[in-house]
Amino acid sequence: MMRLFIAVDMSDEVRERIASLEGILKKYRGLKPVENHNIHITLRFLGEVPEVRVGVIKDRLSRIYFPPFKMHLKGIGFFPNANHVRVVWVGVEEGKEEITKLANAVGSEMKKLGFKEDKPFVAHATIARIKRLTPDERRKLLEELNNVEDDFGWMSVEDFRLKKSTLTPKGPIYDDVEIYPLREKE
Repeated sequence: MMRLFIAVDMSDEVRERIASLEGILKKYRGLKPVENHNIHITLRFLGEVPEVRVGVIKDRLSRIYFPPFKMHLKGIGFFPNANHVRVVWVGVEEGKEEITKLANAVGSEMKKLGFKEDKPFVAHATIARIKRLTPDERRKLLEELNNVEDDFGWMSVEDFRLKKSTLTPKGPIYDDVEIYPLREKE
């Protein structure tokens, strides 16, 4: 079995700008920041998949034609909401429509293979998960994040990736199984 997901990785420049939040995030023991090199936008989470199915997944993903596009990462948000924070994320301002269409194309191909519909796609990159925070810590965290520069820059989206996630006690390790360059249909 392989734990798989399909994602767009962040550019190094965007990751560097997101890393500027690390000082704030690391102050809270009940919060686990996502390691900088792991920050990405999940297009579709597949979960545990038998290795024999990986070939057909790769084949379906190779059929996706989508033109490269630019994306502007801006804004900080929370799931499910600011009153009950479980996840801290960076949002997509410009390029949101394109990344949503790409996620829908990926979802459509995966649905053909029997993968159930995922939650509706929300364009975001998770930067921290919250295990537990006191109401006071949550208030302080929200206050601090509201006062930071939340423009993380532009990046070109040139590909998407089938990724394998290996869970370890120190956190997940992500490996590219396959990289799919974005391209127009000929």
